[in-house]
Amino acid sequence: MKNSIEYYISQLLYKNDCVIVMNFGGFVCSSISANLNKKTGILTPPNKSILFNSQLKDNDGLLINHIAQSEGISQEDAKINLLKFVDQSLKNLNKFKSCRFDKIGLFTLNTEENIIFTQDLKTNYNLNSFGFQDIINNEITRDNSEIIEESLKLIKKKNNFTTKRLLKAAAIIIPLIGISFLSITQEDRINNIYTQIANINPISFKKDNLPELKEQRNKEIIINQEIQPEIIDNEVSQVFEEVFIPNQKFYIIAGAFSIEKNANNLKNRLNLWNYNSTIIKNEKMMRVSYDSFDSKEQALISLSKIRKENPQAWILTI
Repeated sequence: MKNSIEYYISQLLYKNDCVIVMNFGGFVCSSISANLNKKTGILTPPNKSILFNSQLKDNDGLLINHIAQSEGISQEDAKINLLKFVDQSLKNLNKFKSCRFDKIGLFTLNTEENIIFTQDLKTNYNLNSFGFQDIINNEITRDNSEIIEESLKLIKKKNNFTTKRLLKAAAIIIPLIGISFLSITQEDRINNIYTQIANINPISFKKDNLPELKEQRNKEIIINQEIQPEIIDNEVSQVFEEVFIPNQKFYIIAGAFSIEKNANNLKNRLNLWNYNSTIIKNEKMMRVSYDSFDSKEQALISLSKIRKENPQAWILTI
């Protein structure tokens, strides 16, 4: 082979949320945002968190097809090479209690013979962060010697504060206190003047015009009363539209129908087989699900079991 199996697994992790290695386990990815470590001052760009699930062992064809196309060989030969790699990895894991996949992570066995996976953080599988590197955010700190020198200067200034300087300061401060006292005592008079100015009506009109002005004022009040509720409703609806975030559901689909009777027949049959079947409708099709899940990892585990009975089952995310 031109490249190792680890190399092809690493390639698929960039564009896929789940990569299953036949008879070994599956890698499940989830996006994580940028992070700042306050202790080290290191800012890391957005990344992908990779978890390993040893229950995802059934072949979904993704890795074998990728190996066959990249190497220019048949799928059967790609499957043989993959199984050889898995057997050797399991032997190393049982013998040395550890096994490393290049650019992916380290596998170890604990005391209960369970596989523990530790991700290799040197490789960032988030394509949106391609080319970004960790940034060290250095805090600006002052040298202790500078702080000590400034403190000594302040102490010297305080000791040199003689009686002459005290008299000079008093000559400046006392008039300022008097001015501020006068401004406080005259505050009420100033406020009264402002209120009188505000009450002056700059528009003069005749008594004959009073009915017309009252009628115009009543129209303005009616218009404001009619328009204001609609504006408030629009503003409230906009706020709810921005804040509302729907929760994703993962459905394992058994089949899709355009006739409702056929969809109901399959749903009833699945419910008799102890599935929690539902029908997801859109404008043209009705999809019948085995069950629904809140996380993608749970859906993938259930899908691997269902595909033994129905290889055409697939996951719908809403």
